Amino acid sequence: MTFQEIAEHLNKKKIETVRGKKFKGAHVHSIIKRKRVRDEKLKERYPEVRSDFYLDIYDKSILFIK
Repeated sequence: MTFQEIAEHLNKKKIETVRGKKFKGAHVHSIIKRKRVRDEKLKERYPEVRSDFYLDIYDKSILFIK
């Protein structure tokens, strides 16, 4: 099935783009291309990075006495 055929199918079903317009083959191609790129990025493994992180928690009722 071509991108234009997919666009025609979506238009027949009265499915509109995000901006409320009819689909075109180029628009369908763009959506599928972005999905493929996103899927590839999700498959990537990233190295674990650790840093010296320190968190102090204070009880405000003790610090700010009225």
